Amino acid sequence: MPVHSGTSTTIAYIAFSEGFWQLWVMDSDGTRRSQVTRTPYDKSKLSWYPDGTHLLVNGSQGQINKVNIDSGAETPIELPLEGVADAVLSPDGRQIAFSASVADAVDRNDIWLVDALGDNLRKLTRMQGLQHEPAWSSDGRFLYFLSGITGSAKQDHDLWQYQLSSGALTQLTSGKLYHFDIDASAQGALAYSNNSTGDYEIWMKSGSGEVTRLTHSQGLDSRPSWSPDGKTVIFESTRSGVPNIWKLELESGLIKQLTDEKTGARHPTWFRQQGRS
Repeated sequence: MPVHSGTSTTIAYIAFSEGFWQLWVMDSDGTRRSQVTRTPYDKSKLSWYPDGTHLLVNGSQGQINKVNIDSGAETPIELPLEGVADAVLSPDGRQIAFSASVADAVDRNDIWLVDALGDNLRKLTRMQGLQHEPAWSSDGRFLYFLSGITGSAKQDHDLWQYQLSSGALTQLTSGKLYHFDIDASAQGALAYSNNSTGDYEIWMKSGSGEVTRLTHSQGLDSRPSWSPDGKTVIFESTRSGVPNIWKLELESGLIKQLTDEKTGARHPTWFRQQGRS
């Protein structure tokens, strides 16, 4: 029997182990933690395949792998561009969005799209400046991303929306803020981090456009990920001194620490089966 199969209680994350940031999984209450990978490179951004058994995993050298969470087996995915970053799988598992630059400049990335096996490359944005950190809507109709095109300083990044069917671009936020780490719930809300208070906190933008601050901490709160029912957000926070995974219940405001890794735990990603909430 698998140690972990993707259910509404499964969370993937990375933790520092054996000299590298490795892939781990756990239950949503912080129990049944198990290490998935032991390969000699750092892992970062994660996204689930619809089968709940595999994850798309970004590597420190720009490599992208499909990883089986039961066996730890890693299958490389060859993309047609170098310098790929922030790769994320679509909810139906058929496409990968990522940021990359063909101008040999770290501040000139655009958002790109390929099929899940690396074919049919499309450039989605043609904007000045840095476009990065794409995130899918739960129905796969939209991509959200960050753009510095309107900012007066390098740290100014706003949220944008790209409609896959039409190519229409919509700016969702405007301000001299550093927004980052977007995640869209099945109910249409966006969670993200920004520094409007001077500290990096988790914020929510509802489907109706209402903006709410969710966390209040002097630590760095980042990388939110929604529960399938949209009632809970997990996130990475340094409020305990090193990055660890925390959970916030929106209705009660209760915050619970899920991991207590002395060397850190990061990039939490909650499994959400497409079409269910």
